Amino acid sequence: MNTSRRGDETEAIVLASLMKVGLSVSVPFGDSDRYDLLVDDYETLYRVQCKTGSWVNGSIRFNLYSSTVEESGRVDTDYTPDEIDAYAVYSPKTEHVYWVPIGDTGNGEMRLRVEDPHPKAPKSRINWAEEYRLTEQII
Repeated sequence: MNTSRRGDETEAIVLASLMKVGLSVSVPFGDSDRYDLLVDDYETLYRVQCKTGSWVNGSIRFNLYSSTVEESGRVDTDYTPDEIDAYAVYSPKTEHVYWVPIGDTGNGEMRLRVEDPHPKAPKSRINWAEEYRLTEQII
């Protein structure tokens, strides 16, 4: 499946999941905004970038940037708090949507840990996927 089609499917799943928990969702017209959806919890509007998470060693990995191809080659552009408020990440492996505020991220990529790490893995900050599940974050 091409990446554009996969992104469209992820957006549809995220949109349905947000509506299922009682939120209002709007889709911006065109393709020129840095966010995919506007989410209204009836107090705040959130600009949301949808991502498809890939399964890597017991965690859900997703990019914190967009990629475009220009004459000079591929260009990766990080998202900023001026452009989006959160990522909505769908994991085909877990079949869940995760809500990740941009303030919880850095640059490059992020991983949401589902399974316990290997005992000899470095002891770094772990972002547990369960703490970012959509129903846990929004409702």
